[in-house]
Amino acid sequence: MKSVLAGLLCLLLGSSGAAGAADMLRDEDHELNPRSPDQLLGGDTTLKTADGVEFGVYATGPEDADRGILLIHEWWGLNDHIRAWADRFARLGYRAYAVDLYGGGVATDPDTARSLMKAVNQQEANAKMTAALESLAAPGRKLATIGWCFGGGQSLQASLAAPEVVDATVIYYGPLVADPDVLEKLRGPVLGIFATQDQSISPDKVAAFEQAMQAAGKRLEVHSYDANHAFANPSGQRYDGEAAVAAWEVTRAFLDREL
Repeated sequence: MKSVLAGLLCLLLGSSGAAGAADMLRDEDHELNPRSPDQLLGGDTTLKTADGVEFGVYATGPEDADRGILLIHEWWGLNDHIRAWADRFARLGYRAYAVDLYGGGVATDPDTARSLMKAVNQQEANAKMTAALESLAAPGRKLATIGWCFGGGQSLQASLAAPEVVDATVIYYGPLVADPDVLEKLRGPVLGIFATQDQSISPDKVAAFEQAMQAAGKRLEVHSYDANHAFANPSGQRYDGEAAVAAWEVTRAFLDREL
């Protein structure tokens, strides 16, 4: 079994952003397979926040789609692996944006990834994700967010920052929020994909999130797999194909049902 373990990458990112969590990372097993996916379908473009700050997104899929999805990258940044995920949704008929929260930075080693992640300001990230969602919105189109690890936490943060436009949220082993008062902002249901061997987003943290969502009166669907953190990343060294396929089937069914 291969997979990527981002160690303690995602701990404490939830409601407080990226600052501080990177100090708890371990370097072992933080390796990225440099292989690139097949030719991409979309292209990179630039958007602006409400304050006029430019940022990048990878845009793909039919512009007249009745479903849209915002993808948020792992700690490596907006690389071709995440672009290929966006294309996967495009092939299913989604209009997909993969947002860049690193200002163009992409890491292939843990030290660079850590530096990029530590530099993320949550308020600025929220502004970028909100602007991307607003650009992605269209009459009659339903929207979802999805992210992995760092991006899993950011998927939840995006839905909390712009609940009025998000119909569903997907979190792959990302930092969680355990405050019902914060989670009350959510409008749509949440799907959580987790790993029982994950030492950062542990089963105890998942249970606390479940309790908080219940207290907030919000819909939550949780699926946990006998795998490790980042098991769904085929470009990583701890990829678990069986768990990844099962999680993808659950994700697709959830989004088909909710959007």
